[in-house]
Amino acid sequence: MKRPLRAAGFTLLEVLVTVVILSIGMLGVAGVLLLVHKNNAASYMQQQAVQDAYDILDRMRANRSAALQGLYDVAPPSSAPTSCSSNTCSPQQMANYDLWQWHSDLVNELPAATSSISTATPAGVSSANQDVQVTVKLQWSDAPTLQALKQTVKPASYTLTTVL
Repeated sequence: MKRPLRAAGFTLLEVLVTVVILSIGMLGVAGVLLLVHKNNAASYMQQQAVQDAYDILDRMRANRSAALQGLYDVAPPSSAPTSCSSNTCSPQQMANYDLWQWHSDLVNELPAATSSISTATPAGVSSANQDVQVTVKLQWSDAPTLQALKQTVKPASYTLTTVL
C-alpha cells in the first residue's frame, strides 16, 4: 500500500519556521559575543591603568627623596631627558626620566590617556619623618570599544591613593 504524499517529509513552511527560530537564536548569540568583547576590552584597559598606577608608585618609592619634594607632581617632560643610571642622576633628573618613561608607556597602552600625580603631607608634620599620601589619577577614552558598539563614549578613569 502506498503512503500518503504529505507524510513523506518536511513541508516548506516547517523548514521556514525552523530557519527563523535558528536565526533569532544566532542573533542572540552574536549580541552576547559583542557584549563580552566590549567588557573584555574595557577590563583589559582597566588592568593596564592599574599596572601603570603601581608602576609610577614603585618608581616614586625608589626615588623617595624626589617624591617627598613633590618632583613627581609635575607634567611629564615633552621630550626624552638625558638617559642616566641611578648612580649618576640627581633625584630630580631621575624623577624627570621616570615621568617621561611612564607617560610614554601610558600613552602607548591607553587611548587618549591623561594623568596626574599629587602628594600630600599631613599638616604640621615633616614629610621626611612621616609617610606621605600619594594620589595617582588616570583617565582614558573607551571610544574604540564603545564606538564599535554604537554606544555613548564616556571617559574611563582610575584613581589610586596610597601611602608612600
